[in-house]
Amino acid sequence: MQHVLVLGDQLNLERFDLYPPKQTQILMIESIARGQVMQYHKQKLLLLYSAMRHFKVELELKGFQVFYWQGQTFEEGFAAYLQQFPKATITVMQPAEYGVAEKLQTIVSGLDGQLEIIENCLWLSTHADWQTYAADKKSYRMEFFYRQLRRKTNWLMDGSEPLGGKWNFDSENRLVPPKNHIFPKPLELKPDAITLETKAFIEQHFANHFGTLEQFNWAVTRQQALQVLDHFLEFRLHDFGAYEDAIVVGQAQLYHSLLSPAINLGLLTAKEVCETALKYIDQVPLSSLEGFIRQILGWREFMHHIYSTLMPDFREANGYSLTRDLPHFYWTSKTKMHCVSSAVTQVWNTGHAHHIQRLMILGNFALLAGIRPQAVNDWFLLGFVDAFDWVVTPNVIGMSQYADGGTFTSKPYISGAAYINRMSNHCQHCQYNPKETIGANACPFNSLYWNFINQHLLSLAKNPRMSIILANWQKRDQTTQAAILEQAKHILQNLEQI
Repeated sequence: MQHVLVLGDQLNLERFDLYPPKQTQILMIESIARGQVMQYHKQKLLLLYSAMRHFKVELELKGFQVFYWQGQTFEEGFAAYLQQFPKATITVMQPAEYGVAEKLQTIVSGLDGQLEIIENCLWLSTHADWQTYAADKKSYRMEFFYRQLRRKTNWLMDGSEPLGGKWNFDSENRLVPPKNHIFPKPLELKPDAITLETKAFIEQHFANHFGTLEQFNWAVTRQQALQVLDHFLEFRLHDFGAYEDAIVVGQAQLYHSLLSPAINLGLLTAKEVCETALKYIDQVPLSSLEGFIRQILGWREFMHHIYSTLMPDFREANGYSLTRDLPHFYWTSKTKMHCVSSAVTQVWNTGHAHHIQRLMILGNFALLAGIRPQAVNDWFLLGFVDAFDWVVTPNVIGMSQYADGGTFTSKPYISGAAYINRMSNHCQHCQYNPKETIGANACPFNSLYWNFINQHLLSLAKNPRMSIILANWQKRDQTTQAAILEQAKHILQNLEQI
């Protein structure tokens, strides 16, 4: 008899084609305590537990015996299983998150069982691929690893050269939809009995957690995930590239796929998503198709390897020595800054915000305001339905907060209000003026931006990509500089009132 442990982010049916159902016993553990480690978004927990419960049913329909344990801790689940199957050797795919394999090993061995860890088949790249790229490098850049994987997969290639003559079309992915642009309607996924039962379970055990369940609309089965994929490819992929960085008030999805939760759980594999998208090569602009492939084959794979390489010290990085707590409005959305308020409201309602909202609004403000990066990281981990430590921690600590000093990014991702005004229509609805830096109506992003530049002049001066910005600050007269810094000081002293 083979014993297989299925973790909550390994809900992939395809890999069980290799296991004979009559000779395989499957273990799944639904731990309440794990869901209470943080005040995780209610929709994140509903998604995870409902997807696990549906996966149990799907495995049973394939003829597998599933030992599905629901209770407080993983330890109790393993103890119950090994009482029924003494001294069993339990196989599990390599967990994605740091330290989990070791914790599981300790639990199982302490109960007189054994844990066998096998390669995780859900990634597009291997450790060997990463070693080929990363050998002898002190810093890492996604672009070059992405090119290596493009060559390996032969995706969007013309022989040995990239299709279209360019490796990426990022410069073409920054348009703003015209006024009154009509976006595709979102796909609606109706909850079944299992999801409704799980919803009641979430409200019972996690009532005080972040977010609401009212707008839950996430795929909890492979069938639903395939519907989301098909809907994206048919209605959104064509314009995804052009508008992927845009933010539009009242439009939570725009042209984004919303596939990351399904991929991160294993309901879809990154490989099948990319290969299905590539079938649209003659139907959509190359800039859209390449931009989508780059998010998965490029950034997603890169983050996985960065995380594996730099943990565990990476999580505690704080290169700017920032100490402030996260402002209350990251929990309540009660701020006069329309862009921040809208983003937090959207996360509260849906557990989702796209990458520019995360990076250039929520993350950008936190860095400019001097928030401790670990507090920012925790908020992102608990607030988003697609959040797992392996993807959140490098994106927040390394990219958004630049707390590691640039291990894999070339400069801090910071901006004043001009960028937000250019890429969104938030400023039209805000009482703050994006073009003012000083005064009661001035957008807080502006003075905080220059205050950050001034505070970190010495370290930023070492970065060639910041030279123009530093020169712009240094050529301002001292009176103007002093007024801007005083404005920033006032904002930081009254952060809870802005």
